[in-house]
Amino acid sequence: MRPGTETVRLEGVHGWPRRVARSCQGGCLLAVRATRSGLIGFYNSNNLTFAASIAFYTLLSLFPFLLLVLSTVSRLAIGPTGAASDTLVEFVSNVFPSRFDFVLSQVREMASAPLNLNVVGTILTLWGSMGVFGAVTSAVNHAWGVEYSYSFFKHKLVAFVMMITAGVLAVTALVLIGAVQMAEAHWFAGVFARFPGFLYVSGVFMRNVPTPIFTVVVGLIFYFVPNTAVRLRDVWFGAILTGLLWRLAFSGFAWYVRDVSRFSIHGSIAAVVVFLVWIYLSAVILLYGVEVTAAYARLRSPTTVGS
Repeated sequence: MRPGTETVRLEGVHGWPRRVARSCQGGCLLAVRATRSGLIGFYNSNNLTFAASIAFYTLLSLFPFLLLVLSTVSRLAIGPTGAASDTLVEFVSNVFPSRFDFVLSQVREMASAPLNLNVVGTILTLWGSMGVFGAVTSAVNHAWGVEYSYSFFKHKLVAFVMMITAGVLAVTALVLIGAVQMAEAHWFAGVFARFPGFLYVSGVFMRNVPTPIFTVVVGLIFYFVPNTAVRLRDVWFGAILTGLLWRLAFSGFAWYVRDVSRFSIHGSIAAVVVFLVWIYLSAVILLYGVEVTAAYARLRSPTTVGS
């Protein structure tokens, strides 16, 4: 063995904490720079207008989309439509920071009414459901700063794929939630009776599961929607930051609107206004996450953004 070889090897073994520390420090500095650049980019853009567009199209597309979900559940004979409606109501209650009765009542009415759609009705419902996904696609491409946006037909195709993916995720979530509820009612009834803590853990899980789902969905949107080359490893910092900000906004907004009746606008109109405000706030957080993700990717590799 050459003189000094053992010394170099020992330095390599004992120097890994220093390398890890330098790597973590560089990652933190990159994250801080991306967060600041994203804030500047958001301030200098038209993202607030796009967020308002997303809120408007969400109100128009929500009920056609839920109608498609309930229709799919009933046609697949996954379970009684009433049970699917109760599961969907519970899922919607966990997604939104307040119980928007105008949404929940419409879900129950759609579940109780016949869901047989003809060809023309299906096409119109699909077109109505695609509105919000088209708005999200346009907003994400604008916030990302792509040079060339999608053509009309490709834009509609991307919105259609997003709608189908969201529908599949919604139906899958309904099936899983229904299966869990059935298992709780039949298989684990005695366990829950003996150990009430399990029921509390199950409730906490159901209340918080939308946050990781939202984070993963946001990451996929950041990766697939922009009309430019995006590396998968570049999207997760922005997606996690967006998920954390959304959860903080969710808790704060839920506390603020805990009693809708205290608003000066009365009745269901107040619920609609609060609903639009919440969707607008969520869209603002989403587009800020896009700006941060684009800045993060630009700092890591300047040739990956806007090309």
